[in-house]
Amino acid sequence: MRSSCMVPSIMKVFHKKYPGVRVNFMEEAHAIQEKLLLNDELDFGIFNETRPHPKLSYETLLREEILLVMPPDHPMAVRGMKRSEMKHLWIDLRLLEKEEFILHFPDQTTGQLALELFETWGIKPQVSVRTRNTETSVRLCMEGMGLCFVPETYIKNMRFDTPPTCFSVGEKGVFSTLTIASRKGAYLPSYAQDFIKIAQEQL
Repeated sequence: MRSSCMVPSIMKVFHKKYPGVRVNFMEEAHAIQEKLLLNDELDFGIFNETRPHPKLSYETLLREEILLVMPPDHPMAVRGMKRSEMKHLWIDLRLLEKEEFILHFPDQTTGQLALELFETWGIKPQVSVRTRNTETSVRLCMEGMGLCFVPETYIKNMRFDTPPTCFSVGEKGVFSTLTIASRKGAYLPSYAQDFIKIAQEQL
């Protein structure tokens, strides 16, 4: 799903530098990417933070905030507060304990982070929908189906007639790390190394 946000800006730069190189994007789940990497069928894989595999090496690609999203006309959209250490307005999750939520599944990074947040703040969420697709969760949210948690990259790259209202949550905000993994000892062609550098610069 992330490729829809990441690929256009990266490929625009990469293709100008390497017009003759064909790129195949294997848009697979983490477990499948990891297996392909270990079998030397991929140059590298892009993962959310995950348990490191001893045969892979990892490099940080992006650290991004996970935002609480709601429609701008939601009654709680005016309850955000300014905090000097945060880029977005902050909202107290305890104000939202009676709201319905659209969540990712617990085996997804954003889904797990949401559950940890609720546990920390003593909230038992009312979950109206679970989905693996981040864009679907945002679209449902904007239709009034519930609030959702979304990595900031998606919000920056999605198009809206009316943008959603986004908040920081938790004591110091909630963040996820995107990493790029390759097989230890594997040869990475110069264009693959440049792809990684371009991705870091663009993101």
